[in-house]
Amino acid sequence: MKHSLFPQKKPSRCQQNGSVAIEFAGLFLLFFVVLYAILSYSVPLLLTYTFKQVSADAARATIRVNPALAQEDYIRVISQEVSRVVETSWLPETWRQGNCPSPNAAEPWQTLPPQPGHQSYGHIQPITPINGQNYFLLHICLQRPYLAQGDENTRAIIPILQLPGFTLPLLPLDEDTGTIILRGSTIASLR
Repeated sequence: MKHSLFPQKKPSRCQQNGSVAIEFAGLFLLFFVVLYAILSYSVPLLLTYTFKQVSADAARATIRVNPALAQEDYIRVISQEVSRVVETSWLPETWRQGNCPSPNAAEPWQTLPPQPGHQSYGHIQPITPINGQNYFLLHICLQRPYLAQGDENTRAIIPILQLPGFTLPLLPLDEDTGTIILRGSTIASLR
């Protein structure tokens, strides 16, 4: 028989349940943060890629516009096609906005005329005619502010989690406004 100076006590069931509860709380918090991070980064990435895809689809749709139209009519019909493609996309109206800044402020970009009840979704730039043929650069852009607070059109779709020391999702700020803006655009050459 073994004797020791310091007899060891067996942990009671209550003490074991307490440690399990503490471990569960810690692991639950860890899994919750990981799941929230996956969801909160997925939605902005999905929106950005969708904005790029919709703007590319709109640029492809403008190729069908007859370039023999007068310049004002040509630009108006291009704007109609762009608005049609954007409005028929899967994006809800509150998730998409136009009125993006022009791609290069030094160049003479003209804002596409907005359609009734809609925003302007891009810019067009006439290029000096070559061989008597007009050329245009078309910039199509969709954007959405993604803020922690604000109205339905600017507030983050999945709330931004702000805790001491970190924020989920931590997205880059727009250089011009200093806020988070998700943006996707396409530039196409039209002849």
